[in-house]
Amino acid sequence: MKVRQKTEELEKLKKLYELGGGPKAIEKVHSKGKLTARERIEKFVDPGSFREFNLWAQPTRTGFDVDKRDNPGDAVVTGFAKVDGRPVCVYAHDFTILGGTQASVQYWKTCKVMDTAVRLGIPYIGIVDSGGVRIQDAFGINAGPGVSRNADVWYSPSVASGIVPSISLTLGASYAGTAYSPFLADVFFMVDKPYCYMSLASPELLKSVTFKDVTREEIGAAHLHAEVTGSCDYLGQTEEDVLQKGRELLSYLPSNCREKPPIVDTGDDPRRTDDGLLDVISSSLEESYDMHEVINLLVDNGNFLELKSEYARNIIVGFGRLGGKSVGIVANNPLVMDGALDLRATEKEARFIRYCDAFNVPLAFLVDTPGFVADPNQEREGFARHAAMASYAMCEATVPKIVLYIGRCFNNGQMAMGTRLMGVDAVLAWPTADIRYTDFDESVEAIYGKSKEEIDRADIEQFSKKYFDSPKYPAALLIVDDIINPKDTRPVLSDLFDMAENKSVTIPDKKHGNMPL
Repeated sequence: MKVRQKTEELEKLKKLYELGGGPKAIEKVHSKGKLTARERIEKFVDPGSFREFNLWAQPTRTGFDVDKRDNPGDAVVTGFAKVDGRPVCVYAHDFTILGGTQASVQYWKTCKVMDTAVRLGIPYIGIVDSGGVRIQDAFGINAGPGVSRNADVWYSPSVASGIVPSISLTLGASYAGTAYSPFLADVFFMVDKPYCYMSLASPELLKSVTFKDVTREEIGAAHLHAEVTGSCDYLGQTEEDVLQKGRELLSYLPSNCREKPPIVDTGDDPRRTDDGLLDVISSSLEESYDMHEVINLLVDNGNFLELKSEYARNIIVGFGRLGGKSVGIVANNPLVMDGALDLRATEKEARFIRYCDAFNVPLAFLVDTPGFVADPNQEREGFARHAAMASYAMCEATVPKIVLYIGRCFNNGQMAMGTRLMGVDAVLAWPTADIRYTDFDESVEAIYGKSKEEIDRADIEQFSKKYFDSPKYPAALLIVDDIINPKDTRPVLSDLFDMAENKSVTIPDKKHGNMPL
């Protein structure tokens, strides 16, 4: 056979394989409003940049009827591509082939994506749409982890964690292994569609064990994970929305832990001041306000990528830019629960701090909180341990950290939002800041040894002016480095982050810490 003829035959077969399960299977996927694996990849990566590997892979032989079908690639598409000109590795379950179910060859291909990403120092992205484990594969000749020493979808992402950024984009079914394995990535995005759900057990399995009927919506809907479980970092309305947000997230992150985030020319002057910040918060602190307004006025062009926006809404976490440079923002939101910190908020904060620290993204903390909630139910759920997570993450992080007291910071709220003694590089305050490490009424009664009603009003006013005159008194005690005009917040933060850009922290040699999880 001549070279040209053989090449043409292989090219023809390649095009056939790229159709996955074939035209009818593709039509079935489209009829549900879904995109195919390759369509999803093409929408995620730069045009024409995708280079597939292991298209020719075939599933292990099982001895069952499934062997009679041609299943190219073993229901997963894998390869290299570029996003905004930067290289990435990507995999996408192909639902047109056996419902995208997991099998040993698919495991191997998926892990190759992760292991290659680590070796090359580039991010990896998983696009999830799978019916779970393929039962027949358990009986295959090469089934199980023995197919390759690295073919383990639990081991590879765990090793990759903190070395290269990883994103799971769940755009369809996610059961069993395709439920908990993607959670080992840094972030987990979902689309708010009836065909997108995630749970460890299917309704059928749960019924066989508990004898109770449940729906996929009840145990795994996308909005459930966005609002209740907190598992979903971003909930998109369309697949295109989720894919675009995945691209946007990568723009804030370096390719690996040894690099710094890319600098983007946003056209927004870091020296820009904004008088609008003077009007956001009331000087009396009696009116609630939305901290998003402050964030939008601070970051470049008002662009802020918020994560877990529907979960623990009393705290805000996400990415923005100052002068084109990435910054992670952690902010109390007085509009929800008065900005008080509960166990869900502290856990959300802790994970985001560690995410930023892993990939050299500096952190800004915008503070306005009355402190931790007083709730016996949360105490029984281990609130103290969750609160310690935020403190641990704050102290552990070695990236530049700046704290800005905007409104209140009462009692132990500082332990979650940061102080100089927690490795913070600068502590700033607006004139509206009200920083108290003890309750005023409790303090005055303890000092005077009688109830507040029995103390002379003049003495109370003198005590308040001397010890609770915030932010001047905290600044006098070196708790606050500077009291700034709110309109100057953006240039001040930009200058401080620039000065701290080459921050270096020496920590004792150790394998890793033991966070209070």
